[in-house]
Amino acid sequence: MAHWEIKIPTVTEGQRTGVQVFMYPADRFRVRSEAVKQARADFDSEDAVRHRGGAVAGADAITAVWHDPLI
Repeated sequence: MAHWEIKIPTVTEGQRTGVQVFMYPADRFRVRSEAVKQARADFDSEDAVRHRGGAVAGADAITAVWHDPLI
């Protein structure tokens, strides 16, 4: 199934870096901008904040990669 993989860099109070990954089906998010917009909203959700231990978005750019197993 084709999907978007969105990676958002994170940084903790102690300056440890990481990344939080979100995946969205291509049939629901047909263009990159829609998937990135949803990832930004989900990044701020209570579950996402808890999952990353309170780390915040890093200064690096968000990446969005299209995956299609049929290609």
